[in-house]
Amino acid sequence: MYPGQLVVTGFPGTYIPGEEVPPGPEIIDETLIDPERPAVRILDVSFPEDPPSGQQIDAPTHFSVPVSQTGLVFGTALDDLKYPNIYVTATSAFGLHIVLPDADGDGRPERLMNGAPGASFMEGQWGSADPAGGPGSVWKIDGRTGEVSLFANIALDGFANTGAGLGNIVFYSRRGMFYVSDRDTGMIHRLDRNGNDLGTFDHGVAGRSAAGMSAQAFDPANRLDIQDGAFNVNDSSTWAMPDPRRRVWGLAVHGDRLYYAVAAGPQIWSVGINADGSFAGDPRWELDVPPAPKPFEISDIVFDPQGRMILAQRGTETGGYDYKIFASEGEARVLRFVLENPDDPATPSRWVEEPDEYAIGFRGELRNANGGVTINYDYTKDNYLNTGACGGYLWSTGEQLRNPEEPTMQDVLRPGGALEINGLQGNALPLVRPLNVPPFGAYFADFDGETGDPDTFGHMGDVEAFRVCEGPFRPPVDYGGDPVPRDRACLTIERRWSCEVGPDGRYYKLHVRNRSSLPLDTVQTTTPTPGFSVVPRRQPLGDGHFSVEVDGPLGNWFEMDVCLYRGADAATGGTFPCCKATVVDVYPEFLCEGPDGGILDDEELDALWLGE
Repeated sequence: MYPGQLVVTGFPGTYIPGEEVPPGPEIIDETLIDPERPAVRILDVSFPEDPPSGQQIDAPTHFSVPVSQTGLVFGTALDDLKYPNIYVTATSAFGLHIVLPDADGDGRPERLMNGAPGASFMEGQWGSADPAGGPGSVWKIDGRTGEVSLFANIALDGFANTGAGLGNIVFYSRRGMFYVSDRDTGMIHRLDRNGNDLGTFDHGVAGRSAAGMSAQAFDPANRLDIQDGAFNVNDSSTWAMPDPRRRVWGLAVHGDRLYYAVAAGPQIWSVGINADGSFAGDPRWELDVPPAPKPFEISDIVFDPQGRMILAQRGTETGGYDYKIFASEGEARVLRFVLENPDDPATPSRWVEEPDEYAIGFRGELRNANGGVTINYDYTKDNYLNTGACGGYLWSTGEQLRNPEEPTMQDVLRPGGALEINGLQGNALPLVRPLNVPPFGAYFADFDGETGDPDTFGHMGDVEAFRVCEGPFRPPVDYGGDPVPRDRACLTIERRWSCEVGPDGRYYKLHVRNRSSLPLDTVQTTTPTPGFSVVPRRQPLGDGHFSVEVDGPLGNWFEMDVCLYRGADAATGGTFPCCKATVVDVYPEFLCEGPDGGILDDEELDALWLGE
């Protein structure tokens, strides 16, 4: 996977196994999820060729994972490795499909609308890359090999997920933690890099109680049973989801807080994240999402570089026994909230009450979102990805994106590509209404390249961009003085790296020794390499060596400018004698954590570095 590519989830499609079935009203009863078609794709949107004009662009599939391995999935996240692993979450967003064993000898299981004794979930509903896969599974797709493995099975105090599935997943690089919303219990789970469950946050109890609201605790009796006749594929109220007041979906991390979306309202809340990644005891209400036209849930959250919060809605689950409509159509929005500046003490929220809105798709009221949103690089004037513009483009998942009802508008759009696009819309971040209405300033990409069905809605899931932000460029600091000749280098790398644990989490330290034999007592460091930081900037030299904390993209080269000097000389003001050198090195492309989750010691680190 390369920077700028998009990980996208969606409904894979269907097939009729075995011999052909004569056309008729019963054909849908023989139609099953196609296990060989992808539920996860990596789409390449790096070169749309022309400026945006509402056209369909070529977005080739770089890699895909068949639904047989992961099952139906919605949420997506990437970790922070050089070749990032992909994480996806089991979902009921594309329906809960159940069957009985073959009873008529045609080799196909018998589909059911209602629960019945002996019922089981259809093949493809849940992943089978691991026999333990199910509705609570988080799947990991290896960033180097593409291999699918079971990362975690989310459960609560022994209560396994019964079918409502998971919501979304977010990775917080600074703490090395994943956070996952559980649609079956209403809990948010915290996982480490190895998939170990390290604890939960219960909005229904902790969040609501902190705001003086009545607690809505998890009800262990509210369990889904597909063998009970009360279960109905097309009625999500029978799926045993938790009370909307405790049900969560969308997640995002911003400023050491986890933001999460609550179904009731809907509302956005947040809770602090401690240095060890655990939940702080400070949940707070952030804002109410305007319920009009309908109070759809927020399934995805992202923050832009200016700290504005962008929310993606998804229509109400409809079940979709016929595989046509998985979510109510044509009214789900993508909204943008801005902080009050300055904060108005007369208003209950820190956020401006009325959000901005993006026009999504050409159909109806331009509200054709499917609940996924991400921020990617901007484009150059030659229509290539501009990796120096880290947060310029918004990509949203949506339905029937170029398929307006008006024939005249269809005629306008038809030369630019297919109309019935279930996939992605990409537009510049600033283009909120009334700009880009209708969205002729956008690109559109289809999920699977199969267009032509105008009756499918809610077939898209989440989207996540692989985006490595280079950060602002800072020129090297000129400390004064003349550089030391190359044959008299004033410092050498004593030991390349060590893994440390500090109040801000786990990090690498680079160790450097003073070799000048001069009476120097202070060192100052900086890096001109975008995306990297070194701290502290200034420190005592101590016993002739010093260490700095280095943070940056794994596996990348960086430079560090060093100045060794006497503090007394610098205190006089102006220029001062300085022993200068530049350290050029590669940031390790592996993590500080060993297989057991502990910190690598020096011997283990050396073995990894040397490839032993």
